[in-house]
Amino acid sequence: MIYTTKELLEKGETEYSIRNKLKGGSLFMFERGYYCDEPNSSFNSEVFIYKKYPYAILTGLSAFYIYGLTDFIPDRYYLATEQHSFPIRRSDIKQSYQDSSFFEVGVTIKKLEEGYVRTYDLERLLIELFRLKEKYPREIYYEVVNSFRKIKDKIDFYKVNRYLKSFSNGSSILLKIKEAI
Repeated sequence: MIYTTKELLEKGETEYSIRNKLKGGSLFMFERGYYCDEPNSSFNSEVFIYKKYPYAILTGLSAFYIYGLTDFIPDRYYLATEQHSFPIRRSDIKQSYQDSSFFEVGVTIKKLEEGYVRTYDLERLLIELFRLKEKYPREIYYEVVNSFRKIKDKIDFYKVNRYLKSFSNGSSILLKIKEAI
């Protein structure tokens, strides 16, 4: 599990006890202010990215992988932030800026084995797939489309229609979705 210093202090730890746990090997620091209770934990996991950038949203290839829509493991974390957010300057993060009118549409907190991540729900990811089709490699795009076809009974198309009202080109995206799925 990944913890911030603030979370450890709220759980009743003190700065002294945190230092003792670090020395004793029951707690591991992998970046200033971020700790883990497992020595071989993946320190660049999606959960850590969520802890470090709580207002960013995992999207694109990262979200498709988390939901099991593709077997492709992205080499970076794909994050969406509001249009006028500060840039995230890390080589392992690809940041995209989105208009605030539809940035929060479809946001959900998804539980993973290691913790929680902030991402979009399946309905919003379906929209993102067709809205940003040109940004994805062709083979991954078709793999994700086929995955959506397999789970189309789980998708709430009422939500998709409601979400598309936030986008200026929502009707053309809806036509593309209907044709493909």
